[in-house]
Order: sequence, then C-alpha cells, then structure tokens
Amino acid sequence: MPNILVALDGSPVSEKALEVAVRLAQQDGRQLAAVTVLDRSGDPHLERLAEGMSAKARRHLEEVLQAAVNFARSRGVQLKPIFREGHPAEAIITCAEQEDAEVVVLGSRGSTTDRPGLGGTANQVSSHSPCTVMLVR
Repeated sequence: MPNILVALDGSPVSEKALEVAVRLAQQDGRQLAAVTVLDRSGDPHLERLAEGMSAKARRHLEEVLQAAVNFARSRGVQLKPIFREGHPAEAIITCAEQEDAEVVVLGSRGSTTDRPGLGGTANQVSSHSPCTVMLVR
C-alpha cells in the first residue's frame, strides 16, 4: 500500500508537489500513489449540459496521471495512478484513507485560483485529512 499520496490537478504547483513526493519516496523508500479528481461537486443539471467539457477535462487529468507515472519512473520510483470523480477535497481525503497514506502532498492552491493563501481544496484537505498533509508552494 502506498505511504505517500500526491494530489495532482495539472497546475504548476501540483507539478512541484509531485517533485516533492517523488523525492520523499526516493529518500525513504516509501510507495507512492497519485490521485487526480474530476470535479463533480456542481449542479448535476449543469454537468449534463457540459458533458463535452467534462470529457475533455477527464482526458486532461488522465494525461496528468500518465505524465506523473513517467516522471516518477524516470527517477526510479513506481507510482500508482488513481482517478476519482467527485468533490476534490472529499475525494482526496477518502483516497488517503483507502490507500492508508501516511502523508498527503498537494499544492497550496490549485489550477482555479491565483489568489494568495490556501486554496479551498488545500484548506479542506489539511483540516480533515486522516494523516499528515504537506502543502507545497
């Protein structure tokens, strides 16, 4: 079972989080998993109207996961890719529980905000995670 879970959304700060998580796995010999979450926390009616955009977002996140697998492999680390749908913070927390993670690594703010400070997902995960959370800036 993975000991490190890194949350990825394709943003530059999540790429930094991946780099940190891979370094941790290299140093400690821990297993690594990466999770991406297709945000399904909105209005179901609006989501049906935007199915085409959702399919594009899914493909993008699958590409993010594959790039993470390749990046980790190039550094001698095996990475387990995990794709989830739902509310991002809830999905990350649930994944951390299911994967028995000892630490969750994620960006301090994701791809949807340019404001300073913690993003909503990072704030929720750091407040409710069952394990240690490492925020990367």
